[in-house]
Amino acid sequence: FENKQLRQLLDDQTASPTNLVSSRVMIDKQSPYLNSFIINSGNNKKIKKGMSVLDGKNFIGRIVDVNFFSSRVLLVSDLNSKIPVLIEPIGYHAILSGSGKTEPILEFLPKNHKVLTGNKVYTSGKEGIFSPGIPIGEIKIEKDAIKASLFSDLSQITFINITLGELDRNK
Repeated sequence: FENKQLRQLLDDQTASPTNLVSSRVMIDKQSPYLNSFIINSGNNKKIKKGMSVLDGKNFIGRIVDVNFFSSRVLLVSDLNSKIPVLIEPIGYHAILSGSGKTEPILEFLPKNHKVLTGNKVYTSGKEGIFSPGIPIGEIKIEKDAIKASLFSDLSQITFINITLGELDRNK
């Protein structure tokens, strides 16, 4: 099973227009207050604070602490996570806020929005924090809350990719 996951990571790296580094999740801290991973890559692999973390092609979090041989990934589900997102096909901008649970909440939508269940959620690229257009999940409307049902199951991740930046294919 791990071989299949590793093959998929390599396929994602080959097909990606960005420079990706793969890493293994060593410690998975899942609690009502903290949703993060410790991975086995750090400064030794050119990883820096703020970089995007992907499960396959899906955005799952960002690097928040970096040591030489390890880093901490803050997942989109963590209470401290706030990600600028774009909702398609409508084009609304919003903030995806971690709730401590598996489905983050969408905040700061326009007043008379027309968001529907099944609309897709992507990174917006606003503020230059993350590349635009990385898939995150799809809209799920429950009572008064608009949530994002993530494309990745955060409890089942063994290997991740970190986006180091755009590849210069002319080199």
